[in-house]
Amino acid sequence: MLLILVSFNAGGISFGDSRNMWLLKSLPANIPYANLLLLNVAQAIIAIFLASDFLKRDKKLDTTETVYMRPVSNTEYVLGKTWGNLKVFVLLNLVVLLIALIFNLSAGVGVDWSAYPIYFFLISIPTLVFIMGLAFLLMSILKNQAITFVVLLGYIIGTLRFFQNKFYYLFDYMAFNIPLARSQEVGFANLQTVLTHRGIYLLLGIGFIFFTIFLLKRLPQSKKGTYVTLILGVLFVLSAVWLGVGYVNNILHNESQQKQMIALNNQYVTAPRLNVSKHHIQLKQLKNGYQAVSEIAGKPNKKGEILVFSLNSGLKVQEVIQNNKKLKFERKKHLLLVHFPQLF
Repeated sequence: MLLILVSFNAGGISFGDSRNMWLLKSLPANIPYANLLLLNVAQAIIAIFLASDFLKRDKKLDTTETVYMRPVSNTEYVLGKTWGNLKVFVLLNLVVLLIALIFNLSAGVGVDWSAYPIYFFLISIPTLVFIMGLAFLLMSILKNQAITFVVLLGYIIGTLRFFQNKFYYLFDYMAFNIPLARSQEVGFANLQTVLTHRGIYLLLGIGFIFFTIFLLKRLPQSKKGTYVTLILGVLFVLSAVWLGVGYVNNILHNESQQKQMIALNNQYVTAPRLNVSKHHIQLKQLKNGYQAVSEIAGKPNKKGEILVFSLNSGLKVQEVIQNNKKLKFERKKHLLLVHFPQLF
């Protein structure tokens, strides 16, 4: 896998001048993003082997009987196994990011330093925790490694081939299809959506691990501790479901907003608009945003009581001035309706 990624970086970053390779170089954050995306698919499959193997292997090794009988709680035992598997992949991810950084620096392309840890925590960690937790849980329920592996491999193929962008990327646990491009200037275009999506799988994975602790066939230290893990598992899974509902509702809300904007456009399609002859913008960057003054000159294309301007709906208009006189205006989502009664 490392050899494949080295070849990918050498061909794509250092020596690649094709249109597709320039797409990789266009945003500095694309370099760690692409590397972790490719690694994520491979490590998700490898994680299935490791996660589903430990319970089976432990039952076959006589030496683990001493571990099963020692005063170690189920929680400590399963979390220890989880961390043992997880740290292998953490090290692998760090090696891959280091390789990507070396090629990034050698290619004379700008480096987005913050993108490296950001993509590590957004892509790799939720994927690994989820697939390990799911593998642990299925192995505890099915008690057959072969069946567990087939089920999980089918799930991976299903998410990559069939679900893809369906249901608003909800089933894309590897973050293979959901847009995660990041700009150094404005960050992620959909940060809340991305964090919610990745949080769903992180919480599900943690919940599945607690269910595994509850189902583990060892002598527990106390019934109270056993049911605490069950309660925690339920809470984490319910939290993931709550995030999932919020994730879908937020997307549906955005779609509704788009439909309302289209309806507004249709409503004011015949309203007077300004034929702009001159436009000057003064832009000032602030600590937490931007401030701009837009000076516009022109003539309306028809008579009427208002002029309609189309703006980004995220912009806040403080005032509209003509010849040192403030004019009345109204915001309707992305439209700015300015009253010019003296002109018509």
